[in-house]
Amino acid sequence: MYLATNQTVLLPHEMNQIEQIFGEVLRERGLTRQCKSAEAIAKRLMDLYLSGVRESVALRYLAYLDEPVASRPWQNARPLVEEVSMLHISREKGAQISPDELDMLQRTFDRVCIWCSIPRYGKRADRLARHITDQFRKGLSDEAALFENAMWLEKNTDAARYRPDA
Repeated sequence: MYLATNQTVLLPHEMNQIEQIFGEVLRERGLTRQCKSAEAIAKRLMDLYLSGVRESVALRYLAYLDEPVASRPWQNARPLVEEVSMLHISREKGAQISPDELDMLQRTFDRVCIWCSIPRYGKRADRLARHITDQFRKGLSDEAALFENAMWLEKNTDAARYRPDA
């Protein structure tokens, strides 16, 4: 099959984006453009971009994969948007939930998010996590039943009132 577009051609705005990310990564690491590490970072960024990674945040993150986790600049930073966690939701009302039960609640939450294409942040995810936790506290302790209950909620809730990124 013949592709009409050349996958190796980058437009000026794409090169500017890669250049900006490259400069930020070098500044954060305290590197100069002439060192071997800078060359490796540039190659990695180009390879990632040509393989289809276009988001600036993803490119910056993937540029750090060779670094030890503790030295990555965002490790201590608070995220702009926090994911909903069953751990945080379950601790709010004070009732003790065992680690095994918490794992089961998290699995159920993750499955529903995947099946319904729900981002794991925002109001919709928070409502879902609270619903699953509340149903568990009311006695619904079977994972399959919790999943079915949460799917029913998502199916019968007016999802149009929730923006996909909300």
